[in-house]
Amino acid sequence: MTARIMITGAQGFLGRYLAAEWLAGEPDAVILGLGRSPALPGTFTHTVHWGKAALPAPLPPGLVRILATPRYAYRAIDIGDGPGLSRTIREFRPDIVVHLAAALRDDPPDRLVSTNIGGVVSLLGALRESGVAPRKVVLGSSGSVYGWEAGREPPFGEDARCAPADPYAATKRAAEELGRLLAEAACLPVVWGRIFNPVGAGQDERHLCGWLGRQVAEAGAGLRAPRVEVGSLDTTRDYIDVRDVSGALRVLAAQGEPGCAYNVASGRETSGEEILAMLVALGGLAAPVEIARRPARRGDIARSFADASRLASLGYRPRHTLRDSLAEVLAYYRMSVAPERASPA
Repeated sequence: MTARIMITGAQGFLGRYLAAEWLAGEPDAVILGLGRSPALPGTFTHTVHWGKAALPAPLPPGLVRILATPRYAYRAIDIGDGPGLSRTIREFRPDIVVHLAAALRDDPPDRLVSTNIGGVVSLLGALRESGVAPRKVVLGSSGSVYGWEAGREPPFGEDARCAPADPYAATKRAAEELGRLLAEAACLPVVWGRIFNPVGAGQDERHLCGWLGRQVAEAGAGLRAPRVEVGSLDTTRDYIDVRDVSGALRVLAAQGEPGCAYNVASGRETSGEEILAMLVALGGLAAPVEIARRPARRGDIARSFADASRLASLGYRPRHTLRDSLAEVLAYYRMSVAPERASPA
């Protein structure tokens, strides 16, 4: 049976990988991607850097190839446009909806509220008004909702108390609670994926692995001295390959229990210092590498990683190691970003 999947935030980092994962994994799947930006078949919506130049982040060739199919369509629509969403849902009649549209951690508070909370309200309202009954609605949340609390140590299971430590995490947690109430009122089969720290080719450089990966790749290409700018490297996080996140979201769409949250994570704790050491080794840089410290970001917590056993109980296992993921980040800059920068305008 042909599955009809609607993905919001479809031109973002995770949205692109999820669409490609579904198309490659289910030959009969038909996907409609939604997002605010006009169609960008060759790039993400964010920028990356090479040397002193900023350029639209190119899609890895594998994503371009998979997404170039009549089974994938994209429509530009703002997540806050409830009536437009409702019309689109009636026209497409999705079996599965995955909501990934979101503002990022360092976006202004008003944008965090309007996108992260308002987007969930708008989407669930549009589903109710449309009269369409999808088999599953997967709402993308964040592992940051667990935050920090004195006396509590990770790993965090889904039943752990949430104590968001910054506005981004607070809006994601508020969206969970409001979404739960709206989903129950509308009898919508909603599950939440609390996504920890995705890693992969093409990610925004506001995230640690992209930020460090670009600098190491530049140093390996001789564009800069072996010197990296870093924030705090002693904090720990739970890193998971973006391809594994995509696979996990598909599992939640098929098997997730409505009303439940699932940690989408590796279940492993890794420090920023370990990330840098792996990148330096993969990049073939001669030690020592000079480290320039930047101030830590407000709201940074010392340790965060997940108990991922609830997801594992559905039969899910990650396919990629962190070393694999970081190798993909470096290869992306060498093989996709550098050639793009060198090509004539």
